[in-house]
Amino acid sequence: MGLQSNGLSLEVVGREISGRPVPGKPRRPAGPYLLGLPALLLSSVLLIPIAVTVVAAFRTPDGSFGLGNFAVMGDRAALHAVGNSLAWIGVALALVVVGFLLALLSYRLPGVTSFLQPALVIPFAVSVLVSGATFRLIFDPAPEHGTVTAVFTKLFGSSPVWLGPGLFWLVLISAFGWTWLGYVVSLFRAGLDAIPDDVTRTITVEGVTGWRRLRALELPVLRPITGVVTLTLVIAAVRVFDLVLIVVPGPMQRDADVLGLNWWRATSAGDNSGRTAALGVVLFAIVAAVAVIGVRGLRRRRWAMPVSVVTPDPSLRRHQPSRRVRRTGRVVGFVVALFWILPAVVLVATALHSPQQAGLRGWWSTDGLGFSSFSAAANAGLLRALLSTVLISAIATAVLLVIAVPTAYLVAWGGLPTWLGRVVMSAFVVLAVTPVQMYAAPLRDAIGTAGLAGSRVALALVHAAAGLPFAVLLLRSAFASAPPALVAEALQGPARQSAVLATAQRTYRPALVAVAVLEFALVWNDFIVGFLISGAGTTPLSLVLWGEARQFSTSAGTVAAAAVVASVVPVVLLLTFWQTVVRGLTVGSKP
Repeated sequence: MGLQSNGLSLEVVGREISGRPVPGKPRRPAGPYLLGLPALLLSSVLLIPIAVTVVAAFRTPDGSFGLGNFAVMGDRAALHAVGNSLAWIGVALALVVVGFLLALLSYRLPGVTSFLQPALVIPFAVSVLVSGATFRLIFDPAPEHGTVTAVFTKLFGSSPVWLGPGLFWLVLISAFGWTWLGYVVSLFRAGLDAIPDDVTRTITVEGVTGWRRLRALELPVLRPITGVVTLTLVIAAVRVFDLVLIVVPGPMQRDADVLGLNWWRATSAGDNSGRTAALGVVLFAIVAAVAVIGVRGLRRRRWAMPVSVVTPDPSLRRHQPSRRVRRTGRVVGFVVALFWILPAVVLVATALHSPQQAGLRGWWSTDGLGFSSFSAAANAGLLRALLSTVLISAIATAVLLVIAVPTAYLVAWGGLPTWLGRVVMSAFVVLAVTPVQMYAAPLRDAIGTAGLAGSRVALALVHAAAGLPFAVLLLRSAFASAPPALVAEALQGPARQSAVLATAQRTYRPALVAVAVLEFALVWNDFIVGFLISGAGTTPLSLVLWGEARQFSTSAGTVAAAAVVASVVPVVLLLTFWQTVVRGLTVGSKP
C-alpha cells in the first residue's frame, strides 16, 4: 500500500495477521515500589533469622537434610508442651466468644459500659507479667496473704492450694482473661455501636428479633472485627511465656509447659540446635494454621443487609430503653466494674505496705503502710530500667510509624498487581503471629557477633520489626477506606494522591494513633523479646520485675511496687486514647 503527502511517497508493506491476540499490559511505574523497601529491610531483621531456624530444623547432624531433628517431638515433655500450647489457643478462642457475648449483653442493656469501660481498659494496659504477679498475690495459698484463700477459709474452714497441681490452670487462665477480656469486649461493642440506625429500624419493623437478628445482622457486621480480635488473641496465647514463669511455682512449671518454655529450657541446657529449631518450627506451624482465620477477617468486606429492605417511617425513632432498664444497666456495670478492678486494688494496696509487712499480712491490713516498698524497688534498679524502657519504646514506635505508613499505602493503593498484594498481605499475617522462638536464637547470636549485645537501639529495632506486620495490616484498612471511585481517578490522573489521603484521613488518623499507642504500650510491657534476645545492658522494666519476682515469697511488696511503677505509663496512655484506639482498630470494619 502506498501513501503520498507533500511530495513524499511512503510504501507500507502489510502481512496477514496470524496467531491469537496478545493483551496489552499497563506499564507500572517502579517508583511506588520504593515505598516498600524500608519495610523489606526491617522485616529482614526477622526473615533472615527465621530462614536460619528453618534450615537448622531440617539439617541433620551429619550435614544432610531431613526430618531427623523432628524426632524431638517424640519426647513426652515436648508432646505435653504441644498439647498445652494448643490448649492456650483454645483458651484464646473461648475468650473471643465470651467477649462477644458480654459485648452483646452490654449492647442490649444500655448503661453497663458507663462504669465498666475504664475497669476493662486498665488490665489490658498492664503487662502479662504484672497480671501474673497480681493473681499470684490474690491466690496466695496462705490465708494471711491470699484474698481468695482467705475468703474460702472464712466460708468453708479450709481452702484448696490454688497454686498446686491442676488448680494453677485456674490462676493462669484468670490472669490471661483479666488482661485481654476488656480488649475483646471493647472492639465488639464498637462494631455493634456502628450499626446504622436505619438498618436497626428496618430490622425492628420486619420483626427480626432474637437469634434471627443475631444471625442476620450482628454476626455478619462483626465478622471483620472478629478476624482482628482472633488474630490478636492467638498471638497473645502463643506468646504465653512470662505468665507461666511468674505464676506457677518452680516444681510444677513442667506441668504447665508450653512449646515456648520447652524451647527455652532446651536452649538453656545446650541441646542440639537442630532439635531446638525443630521445636520452634512446630510451634510456628501450629500458629500459621490458625492465622488463616485472621487472613479472612482482615480482608475488607462490603456488607449488605441480609433481609429485605423496606422504607422505614421517618417518624419511627430508634427504640429507647426505659429508665428502669438504663438504671439496671448502670447498677450491673458498677458491680461488675468493682469486681473487675479488684486485682488492681490488691496490687496497689500491697505496694503501699513495707516489704516486711507485705510478706506477713494481706493487703487489707493497716500495719506497715508507707512507701518503703517503692524505695526497695528503686534500690533494685527500677529508675534506670524506667529510663531504658522509655528510650526503647520511643525508638521502636518512631521507627515503626515511619516505615509502616508508606508500606500500608503501597499495599492499599500503590498499584501492586492483585496477586502480589494478596501475597504481601498473607505474608504479613503469618509474620505477625510468628513466635519469638523462630528468630530469637539466630538474632541473639548475630547481635552478639556484631558487638551490639546490650544495645537499646538494637532491641528497639527488633521490637519495630515484630510490630510492623500488624501495623501494616491495620493501616492498610484505613487507606482502603477511601472511596474507590476517587482512588481510581487519582491513580489514572496526574498527582492526585493527596486527594486520596485527604479523604481517608478521618479513618487514617485513628488507625495511626492506635498503632502508635499500642506499639509503645506493647514494647513497654514486653518481657519475652527482652528476656530471650537482649543483653544485660538494656535492663527494661520487665526484666527488673522478673528479677525481683524470682524470690516472690519474700519480696511481694517490692514486686508489687515495681509492678505499679511499670504500669502507670501504659495505663494513663490507654485510658487517654482508648476511644481513638478502638476506632482505629475497627477501621474498615464498619458496615
